[in-house]
Amino acid sequence: MFSSKRLVRYLRRILSWVMPLCVCLVLLAVLGVLAGGKATNAWQLSVRLGAALVPAAVAVAAAFALPIVYMQKLHDVGSRREIFWYLIHCMFGQGNFKPWLLVEEGKINLQRNPPDSLIVRVGGPGNLVIRKDSAVVLEQGGRLTRVEGPGFPHLERYERIYDAVDLRPTRWVYPVAGMSKEGIPVTCDADVSFQMQDGNQQATDEMPFPMDKQAVFTAATSKWMRELTRPEGDRMLDWKGLIIISATEGKLRFILARYPLDRLVAPEKEGSEHPRQVIRNELETELHTAAARVGARILKVELGQIKVQDSVTQQWIESWRAEWDRWQSNYLALAEARYVESVGGARSRLIAERITNTANILHELAAQGRQAFVSGALTQFFLGMRNIGTDSLALTYLAPESVKMLQRTAELTLTSGTHAAADGMPPADDDS
Repeated sequence: MFSSKRLVRYLRRILSWVMPLCVCLVLLAVLGVLAGGKATNAWQLSVRLGAALVPAAVAVAAAFALPIVYMQKLHDVGSRREIFWYLIHCMFGQGNFKPWLLVEEGKINLQRNPPDSLIVRVGGPGNLVIRKDSAVVLEQGGRLTRVEGPGFPHLERYERIYDAVDLRPTRWVYPVAGMSKEGIPVTCDADVSFQMQDGNQQATDEMPFPMDKQAVFTAATSKWMRELTRPEGDRMLDWKGLIIISATEGKLRFILARYPLDRLVAPEKEGSEHPRQVIRNELETELHTAAARVGARILKVELGQIKVQDSVTQQWIESWRAEWDRWQSNYLALAEARYVESVGGARSRLIAERITNTANILHELAAQGRQAFVSGALTQFFLGMRNIGTDSLALTYLAPESVKMLQRTAELTLTSGTHAAADGMPPADDDS
């Protein structure tokens, strides 16, 4: 990135150093010439001036050579050319944007800047290019100085990156090994999604991942050192590791230990909450508190199937689960059969009661000598019963001979009722 103001400032600083140095060197050369006596020709004058400038040139060269060697040994960097330009930048500032460091995806891009580069190990002067998905915490002289979000912040002298934080949502699936209440080893995959706190800010095109500087600072400084027996790369737990490895693993193990194995591996029942869902809800509540302590927030928590680690025990679980499913199917089938039986029996009893009531009415009509209304009453009764042959429940719980007799009687009654109406007999009265 070219900047005319930066270039002018850079040249001005160089001149402010070079001009006094040149004047001093010229004076030293003149004094050396005068001390050596009067020169007889131009050649002698040139030789005397050169001899007088050699010590000064050696002193200037040593002033750069000694710090280069010292810094190379101290910071274990390989490029002397990089150290030379670092000293130039410390003295005169930067003439352009270089050197600069790229930060993306929550980490330093070490492909462009190797780990042994001076800007990574020592720091500024220099510049940072921070992508929209990252933020950094800077330090200088062992003191944390500031938090910088996406942009192009400038690194002061000896200011370097303490830690970089990823602002994007992160999903981590971590297998947790625990034990049931009986002490049987089980495993369960914890699927946790989390993100840095945004300080209640809305996402924009310029800032797609809003950040809270205090939350970034808390996350960058939330680190745990683990046992020295672990590999070197696995000794440090950052804020992500504290959420997953420390909080999720520890709390899920504690929750699993409160449940017996048969409840953990039982199949899901429709209409009832599975213990795994209860465990998930409790774990999510605990993780909200743990994530807030490191400046993060939980987006989603899911649990996989709980499995037994021993293969023989797992086979036993699968067999037991199949037996449970078979018993559940038989139980549902028996319940359905009992339901059909109860409904069919009730409807059959209703039909029998209706037949008995109708027979009593007919006897009363015959005893009163109201024969003209008997045919009409039978017609009304069988009009209501004519669909009995299509009623599967009624056919199931009535004797076949009774069904056939009712159907035949209905046909004869309806036919005689029709003939009677044609001969002028009074129709059946609904109130009778």
